[in-house]
Amino acid sequence: MGQWDLASKARHDFADMLEACSPEQAGEQTLCAAWTAHGVLAHVTSFVETSGPGLFGNILKAGFNFDKAALGMVAKRADRSVSDLAASLRANGAKSAPLPGFPEELTVSDVAIHTQDVRRPLGLDGELDETVLRTALDFLTANKKAKILVDGRPLDGVRLRATDMDWSFGDGAEITGTGEALMMAIANRPALEDLSGEGLSAWN
Repeated sequence: MGQWDLASKARHDFADMLEACSPEQAGEQTLCAAWTAHGVLAHVTSFVETSGPGLFGNILKAGFNFDKAALGMVAKRADRSVSDLAASLRANGAKSAPLPGFPEELTVSDVAIHTQDVRRPLGLDGELDETVLRTALDFLTANKKAKILVDGRPLDGVRLRATDMDWSFGDGAEITGTGEALMMAIANRPALEDLSGEGLSAWN
């Protein structure tokens, strides 16, 4: 794949999933406490519609509070339909991050996590593309810039092993589960019940 093609793949899959939701599902609460499924779509779309200066301006207006800036960016898109937001996300799928120094892997991971933030509580069918999932797992465990994205669970002293794909990380007491469940747990989402192993004591 070329530059930002994998991010485009993750964004297109996310847009397709949201557009297949019923209006009732789009209004349901997700694992992102502040947002419905519609709101998460608006959040992901905001980063392909906002320039670097525009994003910095939103952050400045929010007193350098990124979470507050993100809420404001979603609020500006609250009246737009799911179809409109999904179309914009697809059209700009290969767009790079608005801030310099943010690698493609960060965006891929962000979209993968948000996809599951919606899919899990809504009980939606489907699964993440394996290359997208593997990229997210590698980024969250081995890249220092992962701290920009999530306040992840500690990885020292544990070995993570996926049961449905050839992926593992670390040394120590083992934690096993599907790659998707491991990704969500690393990202501090409520997925521990889907994992097993003596290493879980370090995360409880």
